[in-house]
Amino acid sequence: MSDSLQRATALAAHFRANLFTVVLATTSADGEPDASVAAALLDSDGSFVIYISGLAAHTRNLRATPRASVLLVEPESAATQPLARPRLTFACNAEPVPHDSSAHAALVAAFRAKFGPAVDVIATLPDFQFVRLIPHRSRIVAGFGAAFEVNPRDWSQLTPIGRPAAR
Repeated sequence: MSDSLQRATALAAHFRANLFTVVLATTSADGEPDASVAAALLDSDGSFVIYISGLAAHTRNLRATPRASVLLVEPESAATQPLARPRLTFACNAEPVPHDSSAHAALVAAFRAKFGPAVDVIATLPDFQFVRLIPHRSRIVAGFGAAFEVNPRDWSQLTPIGRPAAR
């Protein structure tokens, strides 16, 4: 395994193990872009789940245009080279989770376990809803010349971009 593939594989595992928030990119119905941050967890099928307010621009955007990009990125304070800052991006389709579903109750419990008792307050607010961001394409950049397509369901499966796979 090449050094860049090892680095990228380790980076993907690190992002997965330390997932708490995502940078979320959405687009309004009239094409206006928006970037935001949302607390997130991974569902059993590899989808990101976010718990968002109906008052937020990203929620309105996801209702109008149910596509999003999710970005996981190395903190600036840890970046040794800002031009090659390690990052993992996902192209996703958005799907709301109905309030009256068993999945909703299970997600409240999962968010409570991950994010603490503040979730109990949010769960009482009528405008908050869960949205599943179902990834269909993913790419990781682990440094200069170290870009790979990532299987969005299995982050350990990487394919080099722009050069043949190492044997």
